[in-house]
Amino acid sequence: MNKLFTQLSFTLTLICLLLVLTPALSPAPAYAGKKKTAEITEPLTPEKLKTLDNKAIVFSYEAQGRKDPFRPFIDFSQVERSIPTDTDRLLTPLEKYALNQYQLVGIILAGDMENYALVEDPENIGFTVRTGDMIGKMSGQVKEIKFNEVIIEEPYLDIFDKQQLRTISLRLRDLEEDSYLQLEEDKY
Repeated sequence: MNKLFTQLSFTLTLICLLLVLTPALSPAPAYAGKKKTAEITEPLTPEKLKTLDNKAIVFSYEAQGRKDPFRPFIDFSQVERSIPTDTDRLLTPLEKYALNQYQLVGIILAGDMENYALVEDPENIGFTVRTGDMIGKMSGQVKEIKFNEVIIEEPYLDIFDKQQLRTISLRLRDLEEDSYLQLEEDKY
């Protein structure tokens, strides 16, 4: 039984090798419409190269229909892509601009009640937002409104087409960062 198994596996291995090597050993197919510029039948030796010095060596390469060997497999220009929004629902004015174009102007802390935040778009139009509101072009959603910032979660697709969540915070400007207009006393 063991000898029969060994002979059978040897025979199957030979058949597989023949199937794999048969296309490699067969003649190359003739491509219709392709230009043949030069056909090298014998190897180039130094003596042969000396005789070709005065003649121009022509090389032609047609890239049409071939893969670019220098192009990476993964397109890193689109490492993070947005997830398409629902086309059935109407977009709010807060979903007109990208999230980084909004500026947090103020926050209303309501104690035990729901907190509100005031944001301005690039056209200086103010909007109030609360937890759960959609904001930004990439379907961001307000998750939390704190003392001096608004936390927003934005879904995106990574390079492996998996849905991920990114956390972005809009902060109020600190008083140290603001430039103050200092008025001098009038001396009349």
